[in-house]
Amino acid sequence: MRLRHLIVLLTCLGVAACGRGPNEASLREELRARVNTEFSAGLFEINEFARVGSAPSSADADDLDIYYTAELEFQRDYELTAWKGLNLGTLAAVLGAKPAGINGFKQEGNSRGDRLGVRGRLSYREEDGSWQSLRFAAPVKPIDPRSIEALERSGPGSVLNSVRELLERSPPQQGNAPDGIILGEFSDALARIDRRLARLDGKLAFGTGWPTGTYNRFGDAFARYAAKKGFAVFNYASEGSIENGLSLQRRELDFAMMQSDAAEVLYQGWQEVSVLPQSDLRSMASLWPEALHIVTLADSGIRRLKDLQGKRLAVGSLRSGTLFTAKRVWIASGLTIPDVSQIQTLGLNDSIAALESREVDAIFIAGAIPEQALQNLIGRRRDVRFVPIDSNILEQLTSEHFAYYRTTIPAKTYPGQVEPYSTLGFAALLITNRNTREEDVERFLDVLAEGAGVLAKDFYRAAFISRKTARQGISVPLHRGAERFYKKLEERPAADSGERASVQAP
Repeated sequence: MRLRHLIVLLTCLGVAACGRGPNEASLREELRARVNTEFSAGLFEINEFARVGSAPSSADADDLDIYYTAELEFQRDYELTAWKGLNLGTLAAVLGAKPAGINGFKQEGNSRGDRLGVRGRLSYREEDGSWQSLRFAAPVKPIDPRSIEALERSGPGSVLNSVRELLERSPPQQGNAPDGIILGEFSDALARIDRRLARLDGKLAFGTGWPTGTYNRFGDAFARYAAKKGFAVFNYASEGSIENGLSLQRRELDFAMMQSDAAEVLYQGWQEVSVLPQSDLRSMASLWPEALHIVTLADSGIRRLKDLQGKRLAVGSLRSGTLFTAKRVWIASGLTIPDVSQIQTLGLNDSIAALESREVDAIFIAGAIPEQALQNLIGRRRDVRFVPIDSNILEQLTSEHFAYYRTTIPAKTYPGQVEPYSTLGFAALLITNRNTREEDVERFLDVLAEGAGVLAKDFYRAAFISRKTARQGISVPLHRGAERFYKKLEERPAADSGERASVQAP
């Protein structure tokens, strides 16, 4: 069986288009149907379409992935980087593409007649002699089967390299399993060591989030771009917003990503957990919108927020913004504090794994819309459900806290989502310490503003960053360097957008 798949793979990669699967006309019609039904009817006309190859699916070798290129023409004006509505993340999932595989979208919005170039993938399964579309098939990353080598002990540097290799080779582990605990502690220690070495090397420390999360992916793209501009930044992988805020106050970081609600409460003080006001926090910019997702499986018996009482929950890692927001919603709902044995403080990927293995009944995810890890989860199974937040709870939280607003995740944002989902909205903020040098803050914002379009090649959400939303939802006073930056920005013509005009794939 493996030999057969290898032969098919080599054959398909060696020619322009492998013969298996539907013909090109059927593929084109499938793409048209997807865009019209799962994104927006009549928004695009397919001007060009070409099948460029196929191969057995990485998720199931008996399925077939067909690769294509296409040109889509806008039939009306549309903004794929708007803070509200279906955006590029959802379109990419519908097209079977990565955001970097879509070029031609504009930060300020596209006009009728504009065209997108797409490199995408359509997945199929052969059933009873015909090919059936697998619309929501999510890619599965294979685990490296290589054995883990023993640590070398010839010196601190070699031990550090061995630990790094151990973490790179190890398959994912549950956080509460012995191996998971060991690997987690190794990962935390390695991140702190890397941060200190980077600062010793003259780099500014930028606290983001979990390695696979939205914040960290943005930090990685920004650090690489900033290096080309002569601005040395180290992307520090943290647990999330709460750790970042406390680390900023202690001046262990120079810059950080934080949820606006977490930034607000840390700046003012968090009496419920005896955290004093972190009065040195200062804001720099509002980057993109985020929302709280409460997710369960269809057979869990959970239909409303109050059904979470007595259930097993994953609520984010210990120092994450997700955990903070989950606590806020829980307290506002009037639910009693659950037994500690029913709560797991897990990161994003571990939370999803725990839900699928039924170690928990529901999970909380605070993140961008759409959240890619959640897209992949919903893409590979049809029994995922959102748990709505009661209107009175949303009203209470949005009226009491400046950082919150009521938001609706539109239908079709996630694969198979047929109803809009009303939930709690907030923003992703760029935060610093008031003692950070003004010239460093201004330089950071200059690099970010000049390179948003280029950054979006690696991380499409950078295209959401604009002068009209840069101070939206900010819940912490601006840094003096940020004030100076915005004053200069107001003096520039609106058309002076540098490298931000149109986002083209690399």
